[in-house]
Amino acid sequence: MLLGLISDIHSNLQALDAVLVQLSTADKILCAGDVVGYYDQPNEVCARLREIGAETIRGNHDAYVIGALEPAASRRTAYRTDWTRSQLTSENLDWLRSLPLERRFIFNSREIVLRHASPWDEETYLYRDSPRLSDVSLPPESYMVVGHTHYPLSCTAGKGVLINPGSVGQPRDRNPRASHALLNTSDGTVSFFRSGYDVTKMQKRLESLDWDRDMISILSRTGNDLPPQSDRQ
Repeated sequence: MLLGLISDIHSNLQALDAVLVQLSTADKILCAGDVVGYYDQPNEVCARLREIGAETIRGNHDAYVIGALEPAASRRTAYRTDWTRSQLTSENLDWLRSLPLERRFIFNSREIVLRHASPWDEETYLYRDSPRLSDVSLPPESYMVVGHTHYPLSCTAGKGVLINPGSVGQPRDRNPRASHALLNTSDGTVSFFRSGYDVTKMQKRLESLDWDRDMISILSRTGNDLPPQSDRQ
């Protein structure tokens, strides 16, 4: 079975649609959360995920919008937490409220655990150089799929594998193309992909809506693969 792995869409419909074209051969789509936040099409993104039957969990930005977690006051405006809540239809808001923190699947005798950030919460960042990465210990033939960092990653965790497909809607690894992955449960291989979309067009639309300038510029950011910790978020 081919599993399409996505995360951190952040209300960016153009990026999501570009990814779904490339993942058209996937048997199932797993989404590791942060459906909304940051950008301007939360209803359309929720509708698309529901339409395709994506197996979706809650991310920290989804939790902010439904009131399950509180964002930092200094970041609330940039996150568009309150604006997103005001824009969502009652149907989509109820759907976000229904999302679990975790989903577990068995495919081809392999266990796949879907979490947003880490095995223990929704807000811990697990970069490839994070000290807490060593705290993740998975059993043999198992995978944990996470998001949150907006950086793609595949690494051994105990006797299993931790996978982060990167961010669909706001990549932070200096590659503006939408990030995603495929997991082949037959042989256990993981493949990473990037999908291009018209980032400039989206930025112009956001500018016309008087969007946060930093959140606009990050969409086209290029440069080093893994910048210092202080510049990753």
